[in-house]
Amino acid sequence: MSKSAGDVVAAKKAEGNVVFGEPLAASVGTDGSHYWNKCWRHAAGHVTSPPLRPDTETPGHLLDLLASDGLQVTGSDNCTFNFDQKKLGRNDFSKIPNGVNGVEDRMSVIWEKGVQSGKMDPSRFVAVTSTNAAKIFNVYPQKGCVAVGSDADLVIWNPIKSRVISAQTHHQAVDFNIFEGMECHGVPEYVIVNGRVCVDEEELKAVHGFGKFVPTPAFPPYVYDQVDAREKEKRPQGVTRGPNDEDYSPEHMNGLAVKVEKTVQLATPGSPTNDGHSHGPTASGGRNMQDTTFSLAGDVTPALDDDRKTSVKVRNPPGGRSSGGFW
Repeated sequence: MSKSAGDVVAAKKAEGNVVFGEPLAASVGTDGSHYWNKCWRHAAGHVTSPPLRPDTETPGHLLDLLASDGLQVTGSDNCTFNFDQKKLGRNDFSKIPNGVNGVEDRMSVIWEKGVQSGKMDPSRFVAVTSTNAAKIFNVYPQKGCVAVGSDADLVIWNPIKSRVISAQTHHQAVDFNIFEGMECHGVPEYVIVNGRVCVDEEELKAVHGFGKFVPTPAFPPYVYDQVDAREKEKRPQGVTRGPNDEDYSPEHMNGLAVKVEKTVQLATPGSPTNDGHSHGPTASGGRNMQDTTFSLAGDVTPALDDDRKTSVKVRNPPGGRSSGGFW
């Protein structure tokens, strides 16, 4: 993730959009300046998608956004390739397999760059590495918290102990580590998964086939409560009116609130408004522009009713000359 991408996510979230950002361990632990290393193996070992940014200030900027909730979670995007596999692109950059390590070192890197540096506190560290992801995937509080009824998944963190990351000592089946030589203060001393100890004093004791599928139900409240609240806020609101609002209503003209009395004219027999086709004046007393003197009953204005009937004789109607009759 670039600085500008992180800024856009943070800005849209500040505007009220329901959006979440996830930088990778690689993007907060190192940068793309390694692509210019003279050692081809070293440069190719950092090739991944999205690419690491050459701006050396990117990791610190992304951590600042994580600390301020501009970004919410961190991932590993772990996808490792050894040197022989990376060599497929030795003469063609586009054929270098994309992917780097991250899953084993993610939490140590975030602690070192975030908590140890003073950018975030331990509670925020837990949020961006565990709790927020559990809420987004709708597995909270089964995952992402320590509580009665939650899964027995625990990391016992030693903030004092330190270790140096190296491809010579990591547990991943790959011969390269993008965090090579990084000293991390704070390590997972014990890891318990579903009640079983998988890491004991930094010694890995994981077994194959012990994991299980964890369903992620749709519509997590952490996400859709925000969506519902936003839609409710945008929904048109009705106007509450009382009995006294029937005849008088406030009208705003030029910023001044005035009351305009509505004119109600009752139609009575013989009145000008009772001829079946004319309308009374508007509320402001003006002439009704929809008024007409036309009537299906044959009535006309008395001033024009002089018993004379009109007729039209046409000598050259469409289609030929007239023979003297009407058509």
